[in-house]
Amino acid sequence: MKNLVSTSRLRQSTARHTSLSASTQSDRGRLLYSASFRRLQQKAQVFSLENNASVRSRLTHSIEVSHVGRYIVSKISELLKSDKFKSTVRQEHIEFWQDNLLPISDIVETACLMHDIGNPPFGHFGESAIANWFTGNEINDVICHSLQIKNDNNQDLISRLTADFKYFDGNPQGFRIITKLQNSGTDEYGLNLTCTQLAAFLKYVYSPSTKETLKSDKPFSKKVGFFDTEAQQMLEVWKELNMAPHTRHPLGYLMEASDDISYCISDIEDGIEKGIIQENTFIDFVKQGLKEIDNSSELINNILEKIQSPKDGLSSFLQIKTELINQLVHNTSEKFLLNLDNLIAGTHDQELINKGSESHSVLKVLKKFTSLYIFTSAEAESIELSGYSIIKGLLNSFSPLLSLPKESFDALVSKNNDFIKDHSLHIEKRLFNLLPDKHVSAYNIATKAKSDLESEWVYRAHLIVDYISGMTDNFALEVFQGLQGIKITTMR
Repeated sequence: MKNLVSTSRLRQSTARHTSLSASTQSDRGRLLYSASFRRLQQKAQVFSLENNASVRSRLTHSIEVSHVGRYIVSKISELLKSDKFKSTVRQEHIEFWQDNLLPISDIVETACLMHDIGNPPFGHFGESAIANWFTGNEINDVICHSLQIKNDNNQDLISRLTADFKYFDGNPQGFRIITKLQNSGTDEYGLNLTCTQLAAFLKYVYSPSTKETLKSDKPFSKKVGFFDTEAQQMLEVWKELNMAPHTRHPLGYLMEASDDISYCISDIEDGIEKGIIQENTFIDFVKQGLKEIDNSSELINNILEKIQSPKDGLSSFLQIKTELINQLVHNTSEKFLLNLDNLIAGTHDQELINKGSESHSVLKVLKKFTSLYIFTSAEAESIELSGYSIIKGLLNSFSPLLSLPKESFDALVSKNNDFIKDHSLHIEKRLFNLLPDKHVSAYNIATKAKSDLESEWVYRAHLIVDYISGMTDNFALEVFQGLQGIKITTMR
């Protein structure tokens, strides 16, 4: 475990921290004071453009996930003192965990806090809108016009240039934010977090190009965890921590489990808060669902007992929520310790809350409820459809920048006003001026290292997607309305 929890960074920190605790606290501070983290307060968890402050945003959800993460770390520490695990866990692991409890808590907490940092406006529908736009027919014309080639027999080229985007997801975009975008624009290291923190962020361990070379399903390859543009950095992280490529960090499992434990019950609570569902409807559904699973399950029987024998002064929902979190944290902590050697070796091949487990069965009941009553509500679905149209509309509006030949786009970057005037790039100039300076700086750094036509177009596409995916829900709507002429706005 010692080699996997390190103070090393891809670029030496100017702060020169001398302890593991100081390094992990620094990582946490770099995230908390970042603009990308603050913007989560106006990105929806489920209900976009929500005025009710009691309903969760991505920010409040992430804070709750971080609480569960620290709770799991604390529970693991508690279990390590019990006779059950004193005799089964190696003494070196017990000592390391107990001696470094605070830094380990910091790492898991920070991973939890930033697990949604790459989510675009309007959540999963925003992700789908970006991925679908880059796999639509219009992208062929855009790329061929930019590279000045004929629009025929170019499918391999199109597929190669759009690989990052057809797999677009909040996970790889989040990795891009913390390693490239969230900085002063002076280098390619972003927040320059410790290698341990970067590794603990990953839920999926392949990039688009490596995922497509797989001949069969591999563990944690359902989605991509980082784009090809950041693949080299991730390889350096694995090398620095002496981890085999395409393996998960042990603490990354805890971040994932914390999110799984948090989000289902939170989405239901938001539905109750908004009056979309009634508490009794949920209670009855959970009772029936749990009874159909396994009468011998201690976890399930404990939850049922809390439902059927509520304590005075506490609602049934609050008791279910509390018991559910407590039981799932305990089960997850035990599962972590029972598989600790394989987790450290990088050979564990399934989630801690894996399919077939008691914990997974309980969460499945909650997910079924949210699917039937929350996500299909008229309010949620109407906003999702609007959000999908907004993101695709923004991409359509910025597509002229992607259609430009490199020479013309270079003129916009260098502010060559004579070229811009001679080639009538007045609309393109104004679109370009909307892009944040830090994103343009990331583009400049990338193209300085690799400036061939194909690579440049990929970096340019990332520049546009970085801007759009980084918007809050409200700002995306505002910019869309401005570009469509629906509402006059500064769009900055």
